[in-house]
Amino acid sequence: MNRRNQILAALLIVQLIVGVLAVVLPAQAAQTQSRPLLEQLTDADVTALTIREQPDKEVRIARKDDQWVLPDVDDYPVDKTKVTELLSKLTGIQVSKPVLTTAGGHARLQVADDTFNRRVDLTTNKGERTLFFGPARGGSAHVRLAGSDDVFLTTRLAPFDIASDLTSWINTIYFTSTQQEVGKVTITNITGTLAFQRNLADGWEFKGLAAGEAFNPSRLETILSRVSSLYMTRPLGKIEKPEYGLSRPTAVLTLTLKSDVSGLQPLVLKIGARDDKDNTYVVKSSSSPWYVRVNGFIVEDIVNARREDFLQPPATPTPEATATPTP
Repeated sequence: MNRRNQILAALLIVQLIVGVLAVVLPAQAAQTQSRPLLEQLTDADVTALTIREQPDKEVRIARKDDQWVLPDVDDYPVDKTKVTELLSKLTGIQVSKPVLTTAGGHARLQVADDTFNRRVDLTTNKGERTLFFGPARGGSAHVRLAGSDDVFLTTRLAPFDIASDLTSWINTIYFTSTQQEVGKVTITNITGTLAFQRNLADGWEFKGLAAGEAFNPSRLETILSRVSSLYMTRPLGKIEKPEYGLSRPTAVLTLTLKSDVSGLQPLVLKIGARDDKDNTYVVKSSSSPWYVRVNGFIVEDIVNARREDFLQPPATPTPEATATPTP
């Protein structure tokens, strides 16, 4: 074969390869081309969402004007950024070839109607959409859109990105007060009323000390430290209910600020009924319209405060040495 024929043969081979690629590559691209799972849906279309986790965890969030709120808790405000991030991830899920196309494997992958790791119901101005998520698999998870048997694998988000507990969506700080701003403290509970006030040296004094008694401020400082940033376990709403036990509070903590000489009202924390199931108390602050539940660990020093808790224990007398008689 001369040089000219070799060149022609090589050109023919190249043409054949190009022709094959022109047929195969578009076919493969068509098979693997991704599309949005929630087609023609944007973040702005969503007006409410409900997140469920079996067996009994559920949180409902709704759009109200330009804010996201908890409609079941008198529209308690939700962290808007967190909702926006979740919706962006949900509407951004891209899928291509399903990993399963029959309903028989839905329960095994935990994306069935009655067996799932997370269920997200979206209320939109284009209708209802429901997504079922299976457990995390590394950095991915199985997902299925209700009404379809197709199951896809997504790396866009995993179930732990879809919080089903209410407190993950809100600011849990209920009450704040800088300790150094407090000039007077009053604790009232079943044992009576205890009063403390700062002196000119900015130290604490216990009012009503008897002769020979000494004040130990450590218990008071612990109480102030815990309530200076008081975290709730969940909000209850704006309406007082009889079961909250606040008509006859278990305890009342009153903080009078140093600046109260200018006419500011004292900050009052009312502590109501205790829930034995989760060891929480109902609490209402005078600075907030909301009733909330607070971990018992934070407020039990107030509920159980007794006068003797704030006193220095009496000194133990040192036994005198006994003289040894000289024989």
